[in-house]
Amino acid sequence: MIRGIKNLPHHFLTALKGLGRHFAMTLSSVSAVTVTLVLIALFILLAGNVNNFAVNVESSLKIRVSIDQIKTDKEIEAMQKTIKNMQGVKQIDFSSKEDELAMLIDESGSVFKRYEDNNPMPNVFIVEVNQASDIPVITKKLNEMEGIEKAQYGGEQIDNMIEIFDTLRTGGAVFVLALSLLAVFLISNTIKMTIYTRNTEISIMRNVGATNGYIKTPFMFEGMLIGMIGAVIPILIVCVGYAVLYDSMHGAFLSSMFVLEKPFPFTMYISLMLLGCGAVVGILGSFFAVTKYLRWRR
Repeated sequence: MIRGIKNLPHHFLTALKGLGRHFAMTLSSVSAVTVTLVLIALFILLAGNVNNFAVNVESSLKIRVSIDQIKTDKEIEAMQKTIKNMQGVKQIDFSSKEDELAMLIDESGSVFKRYEDNNPMPNVFIVEVNQASDIPVITKKLNEMEGIEKAQYGGEQIDNMIEIFDTLRTGGAVFVLALSLLAVFLISNTIKMTIYTRNTEISIMRNVGATNGYIKTPFMFEGMLIGMIGAVIPILIVCVGYAVLYDSMHGAFLSSMFVLEKPFPFTMYISLMLLGCGAVVGILGSFFAVTKYLRWRR
């Protein structure tokens, strides 16, 4: 174990020499990783902002609960406590009939001022939930409560929008995973071609008693370096390109509801993710290729 750790600097230098000695193969591997990581980077940027859109939209989704006109202040207060204790309810606010009429006048014009003396608006609870997916269930419970005229949130359109956001999140994760596996496959194949051009070198190492681990390590370092070098251009695209895009769109897409993620620390997290992803897929690709070759040559 200690001996293996002491040999790591030697293996690292061997890997550097191998990259330079087989520059054409190195360039081919780096290009394959770069293209794949650019796709991953673009999709992570998209997925991150879609998730941010979803969070902003979901946080603005609230249930409006109209209270029966005959309910007294004491009964309304008791109802508010009951609703607040419901599972999934994050917050509940009370809006009086006077507040509701004032809001209607502000939004629709002074024509509704005629109703100030005989206010037809109901008292209302504004209910905010922990998760948007809980809205239909909680709305149903509220509609079944005594003293509630009607609880509503937007119905089928909101359900469809929540479902779309969930699908995009799941689909994004699957797509990034698929691209990562593709990168492992590309590096594995390219490293395999490199190994075939160095079979004499590997045979000599085996003949002098080198263990499989000793043979594999330089190739795994090569894969790691290829992956990390391949991540440089995607990282530049993320850091520079996204910052320019964010400034040109003034931090929002189409409307203030769809707010873009701020470049920092969003791009920093993605850059670290790309660098780590490049290193990991490089190591895995090299490991699988060398292991398969050594098993085949046994």
